Amino acid sequence: MRRSLSFAALVGGLKMARNTITFEIGGQVDIKQLEEGFTAIRRLIVSLTGKAKVEWVVEDLQAGSATATLRGEGDKPAVTEQIISEYEKFGKALQNKEDIPGINKSQLNAVNAVKKFAASVDYLRLETQESNFFVYGNGNVPAKPVTTVAIGAVTGRVQVLSNRGRLRFNLYDTIHDKAVSCYLRQGQEELMREAWGQRAMVSGYVTRDADTGRPITIRQILDVEILKDAPPRSYLEARGAVPWRPGDMLPEDVIRELRDA
Repeated sequence: MRRSLSFAALVGGLKMARNTITFEIGGQVDIKQLEEGFTAIRRLIVSLTGKAKVEWVVEDLQAGSATATLRGEGDKPAVTEQIISEYEKFGKALQNKEDIPGINKSQLNAVNAVKKFAASVDYLRLETQESNFFVYGNGNVPAKPVTTVAIGAVTGRVQVLSNRGRLRFNLYDTIHDKAVSCYLRQGQEELMREAWGQRAMVSGYVTRDADTGRPITIRQILDVEILKDAPPRSYLEARGAVPWRPGDMLPEDVIRELRDA
């Protein structure tokens, strides 16, 4: 079953409202590091929110990859989007080890807390609808790019489908069994009808870990194809590529011979 974009959605490229931020703690994370990571990110978000009437609620938690997505709720969407823009600005500066002009004392303390925490883990990834930023501890920045971006497709199962001012969903990819953040644009809601819990192939601009090839995010989605699950015990209908004839070695004998060679 294939659900393709309308021409208007593909060409127009309109975006849903920006009201989520995501962060990932890289590496093997223990409970103490998890607590410290949430505390550092909380300090950063609070310092960026200031006196604005925006509450940040947990929309999604992925234990396997220590990833959390927060949704900003407020009466003025433009204010939430401005905070997210600041989150991106700070993320870029932290990634590039640059100074941040106009930073106040609360924000400076929060930035220092993020830097200190990032030095204790493999990396800290800050994600928004448009961007990924990687923050490393002192001396841990890889010599080569940490991610690659190219048009491609990822197959997995659709989970955490939500529509609150925008449409974002997680796809658990088949190979790595990790959550991939997928961001739709305005007019693409029809693509996801009846998709929750289904296997699907999502194509678009895929950001991958340059070292492992693990998909991280999919943006500017081009297509979502719902895949049919194989019937139970269908593997019993599999056939060999080369027909067996009397006198040939049995498969188990070939495997045993190769094993004992």
